[in-house]
Amino acid sequence: MSQRLERRLAAAGASEAAQLRDLVAVVAERLGERHQELNDSMNEAIEQAIDDLDDSELTGMLHASVEGNIATILHMLRNDIPLEKQQPVTAASEYAVRLARAGVSAAPLRRAYHIGSDDLLAWFFEEIERLDCAIDLKLRLLHHMAGWLHTYVDWITRVVMDVHEEERQALLLQNASDVSQLVQRVLDREPVDLEHFARTTGYRLDHEHLAMVLWVEGGNQGVDLIDRLRSSAQVAASALRSASHLFTPVDRSTARVWFGVQGGGPDDVAALRAVLSRTPEIRAALGAPSHRVVGFRRSLEQASAVRGIAAAAPSERNQVVSYGDDGMAVIALLARDLPAARRWVGEVLGALAHDTEGAARLRETVRVYLATGSMTDTSERLVLHRNTVKYRLAKAEAARGRPVVEGRLDLELALHACHVLGAVVLRAPEQP
Repeated sequence: MSQRLERRLAAAGASEAAQLRDLVAVVAERLGERHQELNDSMNEAIEQAIDDLDDSELTGMLHASVEGNIATILHMLRNDIPLEKQQPVTAASEYAVRLARAGVSAAPLRRAYHIGSDDLLAWFFEEIERLDCAIDLKLRLLHHMAGWLHTYVDWITRVVMDVHEEERQALLLQNASDVSQLVQRVLDREPVDLEHFARTTGYRLDHEHLAMVLWVEGGNQGVDLIDRLRSSAQVAASALRSASHLFTPVDRSTARVWFGVQGGGPDDVAALRAVLSRTPEIRAALGAPSHRVVGFRRSLEQASAVRGIAAAAPSERNQVVSYGDDGMAVIALLARDLPAARRWVGEVLGALAHDTEGAARLRETVRVYLATGSMTDTSERLVLHRNTVKYRLAKAEAARGRPVVEGRLDLELALHACHVLGAVVLRAPEQP
């Protein structure tokens, strides 16, 4: 009990303590005789003030909870029972459980106790006024009983809030388990009723999906990071303009998410990169948009494939990787076997595969030149003089040992691999 509430109660050793206890018992006895009036008054006050508690199926439990609390309060007051010896009202706990199951938040329940206690305080005041004793004693009695009632409400609300939260968490875990099982059945190509899936998960399978693997880079499995990922998924849904999304945890630092989309293209991916850049520890791998149940699976397969790119070469550039980006599907295959990829890149690029600043400048110049097909366009994009571009191309050919037009397809792919994967497919200059 807080010191402020304790100050309002009559001290056990105070001169008027015995007299106050007797008067409390009288007030409680008289209110007990008006028990039905008291019940009706409190129920009406709560129902009029809180719309969230007007469900006809739960009204009976509300009334039982009110009646149980009133009976407990009056019994404790009549018999001077300390609060620490009182057991929680069964009907009150059961009502908190039912509210949680009905999806009603804890806030209306907390309000109900405060509104009910305010109504009961008015009844206290009415009965205290009827007492045949000095006015100053009545005032002291009202002060004492108000403090006692607030102490009771503080205790019982903590009890029912805990019960409500425990049930809510249990329901969330059960629902997450049901959702996870249904999702796995779809991924395992087992038959699933579409309407049952929609009711259980809140997400429909009969539209276009964009799958995403979401994780925390370097996440500690001893720390549950799912709430952070869930929040990031909601931010991503807004960036992708998705009307609905399905979030399923994989472990404490990884989740799979599906978004209901229409189209989905480079602009959406750019928007996603922009919002996730605010949380650089969050990583995302996207599949390509695909339709219906088959697309639900296929988009996740694609997202899982390109996740290997971000895992192999974690960098700011690879915070969000998308299967739909040019060449990413092939780069994902290369990232599965980095030693083999590194050897192949070295064979195609020669000395251009060296992990040096000079080789990086030459690689970028050749990459842009092959993409534009023009020295003029290359010079504009890289903000270089045309002669500088020409000089770098000649130097790149010398480093590679053959012209840039020779083996062009391999050259472009190897340069793209270096651009995306970076140092993991490069080698030190002294390596043969």
